[in-house]
Amino acid sequence: MCGIFGYVGEPTEVGDDVLAALRALEYRGYDSWGVAVGVNGHIGVEKQTGKIAQATVDFPTSDIGFGHTRWATHGGVTRPNAHPHLDCTGQLAVIHNGIVENFRELRDALIGRGHHFRSETDSEVIAHLLEETLAGGVPDLARATAVVFDALQGLNAVIVMDVRSRELVAAKTVSPLVAGIGSLGVAIASDALALRGHADRVVYLEDDQLVRLSKSGLTLYERKTMREIPVPLMALDVSQGDTALGAYPHFMAKEMAEQPAVLEHLARGAERPIRELAAAVRESYGTFFVGCGTASYAALTGSYLYSRIAARHVNFVVGSEFKYHEHFITPQSLVVALSQSGETVDVIEAMLAARKRGARLGAVLNVARSTLDRMVDLRVHLDAGPEQCVLSTKAYTAKVAVLLLASHALAGTYERGRDLVLSAAEGLNHMLAADWTEQVQEVARSIHQAEHLFVIGRGLAFPTALEAALKIKESSYIHAEGFAGGELKHGVIALVAPGTPCIVYAPNDETRADILSGAMELKSRGGYMIGIGPTPDPVFDVHLLTPDVADAAPLVNALPAQMLGYHAALLRGNDPDKPRNLAKSVTVK
Repeated sequence: MCGIFGYVGEPTEVGDDVLAALRALEYRGYDSWGVAVGVNGHIGVEKQTGKIAQATVDFPTSDIGFGHTRWATHGGVTRPNAHPHLDCTGQLAVIHNGIVENFRELRDALIGRGHHFRSETDSEVIAHLLEETLAGGVPDLARATAVVFDALQGLNAVIVMDVRSRELVAAKTVSPLVAGIGSLGVAIASDALALRGHADRVVYLEDDQLVRLSKSGLTLYERKTMREIPVPLMALDVSQGDTALGAYPHFMAKEMAEQPAVLEHLARGAERPIRELAAAVRESYGTFFVGCGTASYAALTGSYLYSRIAARHVNFVVGSEFKYHEHFITPQSLVVALSQSGETVDVIEAMLAARKRGARLGAVLNVARSTLDRMVDLRVHLDAGPEQCVLSTKAYTAKVAVLLLASHALAGTYERGRDLVLSAAEGLNHMLAADWTEQVQEVARSIHQAEHLFVIGRGLAFPTALEAALKIKESSYIHAEGFAGGELKHGVIALVAPGTPCIVYAPNDETRADILSGAMELKSRGGYMIGIGPTPDPVFDVHLLTPDVADAAPLVNALPAQMLGYHAALLRGNDPDKPRNLAKSVTVK
């Protein structure tokens, strides 16, 4: 989940360049950050806790440097625990994304052999192991890194700097790394976004590879044998506009506003891959949708859509739970992963397990050439553009739109699905107008001091209720829970006290009468009722109007909760783009 970046090449203000690259990666972790630069025969290091924001560093011009923005796993959020970490000689430095699962035994052995540790992290063992390996006669940093990397248990990405040889060496397992070549030198990062301005051609590392970066360029090796292999470079496709905030106050506001255009693009331009996904579902004997967090609620929504539109059963499994269901997988199965980043470790592990059992693999994802994209047999790219906000908004609605369209493709009514998505896009444009957003802001003002909030939905609106609660708690830190409306009497209603905000999804479908009955039960216990749907009802204390778009309702019903969470976050003094304890790309278990 951490962000890492390194550069070797012509002398530049490399400390400033590394810090700027880390800002592009800060969505991956923002507990602390650090920069290391090769200076006058030693490694200069600057570390700080907290977000990067307007931070500066003071290093002389150099030809080599790297940096790290951290999401803490081992050790508290302190300057000593921030990366980079040095060996005892001060000539080697390491930055790391992942968890070294056997770090305790490695650390204890290193301490027993006289090594001095400066941090509580698992990552520091890598620097000391490299020091020992090189001192023990391994002839170069690349081979030493290969030896040490093989001693690490877990899913890791490691970049090593040697100030003496002026080189960086990197290896990875599952955690992503992409290296590139530019006009001034070579660079490497955990996300291609950070390579903008440093590279125009890139290579995405595979798990069995190791890369060496020096002034002479990139050298790629097969890690087990250290045999040099060709570097399959491709063009870097990241524009400045993709990640620019523009006139918006936050990336969350920008990405919410981009949803209509994303949906329209999918409806008009993604028919071929969506039909291929539908055909794969038709041909399979057992289809599984897999996702984590927000993507899991999109997947659950898909299971309802396939049932009601195409009369087809698909199984939904949370990514981290898939390994407990994999016994059902056969060579006739289709496993489709949903992911914004294409790097979520629980999803990647689920797909690896499915591959071992011979299943066909598919993906609905936003980041082309990501780990997930490169491992599946078929994919639908969302083409939603980068999500810089940690909270997913436009990628969520894009995934649901793909599943809606694929359901209609399977049913032979693709044009109907396309019209629904276009109607939802038009409806979202109306909802983003000033009068509607001002009403949401007023509701946010009325609830932002609440300790608890509950959301109910039935049928197709049930997964929407779960996603709404997640979005509100992620952004505002209000304790929010989503429930199936029919579960109220089975214990949930005990949580409702006078004044408790309760959001009720009430679409114009077969669930409306039942969900309004549940809303009345909540109101009779003192709940403050916030209705979301096309039609008002006396049970609502306040009603947020959404357009009636039939089975595309999850697309328009996502926005009210996104906006409520956003505005409640601002009222509570939170940063909606970087919520506490969270990171965008979950690459550790």
